[in-house]
Amino acid sequence: MKNDILLELQHLYKEFDKKYKNDSNELRPILGGGKFHNPKFLFLFINPTHLNISSSKHYKGKRRYPFIGVRYFWRLLSQAGFIDKTIVNDIYKYGWQIEDEIRIEKSLSKHRIYITNLVKATQKGPENPSKNLIQRDFSLLEKEIDIVSPKYIVVFGILVFKALTGKEIKLQRCLNDIKIRKYKPYKSKQILGKEYNVLPCYFPIGRGSPKKALRILSYINQTYGK
Repeated sequence: MKNDILLELQHLYKEFDKKYKNDSNELRPILGGGKFHNPKFLFLFINPTHLNISSSKHYKGKRRYPFIGVRYFWRLLSQAGFIDKTIVNDIYKYGWQIEDEIRIEKSLSKHRIYITNLVKATQKGPENPSKNLIQRDFSLLEKEIDIVSPKYIVVFGILVFKALTGKEIKLQRCLNDIKIRKYKPYKSKQILGKEYNVLPCYFPIGRGSPKKALRILSYINQTYGK
């Protein structure tokens, strides 16, 4: 099955690049990718940082995915059943190769996943993006979500959850709900006239909680991935 990038999405990616072309930040923005239209899940992270090797202006591959160069993230996705384990095993064995992005894209498409960030601009440090930066990018994110049209949006961290729903949440409650099998989607704010099913999750690396994220992602895959 073909996984072509829709023309509207190609234009939007160019809009992302144009928006940051004159920024003082030399790190390039990270776009989005995976299954480009009607995925089961859209994985929404906070923002790329300098640890993503594809943000370098010298990088020759694509700039579609978060955590390129961060092997543990991809291993966690494979453990939750969202990406093929053979790809991750090769990354650990041979290190990152540009060709791995093509393999990752095919695997994400097969598992019906699209990945992107709340904020596209690459940060120089680990701090969260400001409210102003989130607001500045949000209209582009709305266009992206509308074009991609996912069934579920998995949001990583309370900041992303609030940006998409306008609500506060305690992620420990999600784990408690999983134990009693009452974990259910929340409704997003109106996004270009539509509401989306939002599934909250812990941030999977760094300042988040990888073990708790894995538990939630595994449950999401088992319950909503069919």
